[in-house]
Amino acid sequence: MTPLRVALLDQADGGQARQLDAALRAAGHEPRLIGSRAVAQAEALLRRRGFTPALTHVPFATLELQRADVDLAHAFTAPDAAAALAWRRLGGGPVVFTCCERIDRGSVANARQRLATLTRALGQPDAVVAVDDGVRADVERWFALSLAVVPAGDVHAHEALYRKLLAASAG
Repeated sequence: MTPLRVALLDQADGGQARQLDAALRAAGHEPRLIGSRAVAQAEALLRRRGFTPALTHVPFATLELQRADVDLAHAFTAPDAAAALAWRRLGGGPVVFTCCERIDRGSVANARQRLATLTRALGQPDAVVAVDDGVRADVERWFALSLAVVPAGDVHAHEALYRKLLAASAG
């Protein structure tokens, strides 16, 4: 079977992307990790003004995705999903978002653009999954979305999801 070329975006370096990267490599695929490149001074200014973190990372990640030779992008944070969605609009492929963070009132309303960024990350990708049952329950409670749970190490579930999305985008 053809190896999958997947961009894994995780500016938070939460370990989920690295775990999936290792699992995909072991299965013979060609993942590419895209990490954080934020502009520190601009990021500090935005934080002081109450904006959600990692917004300055988005244009750099989008540019890196455009330069990457990948078939689809898999994001693990809301800002990474914003970059992947921008890449898709510019002619890229399908986008997957794995929600990895617990969601509550404080985490949704704690910063400017936080709710909007998270809403887009949960509503616009080609596929959205939760990393565990706790996150799945939070997304269902706060956003009324039912997500499948796909742990980062479950390479077979990710392969099936990726191939399904790629087949749908080709046809």
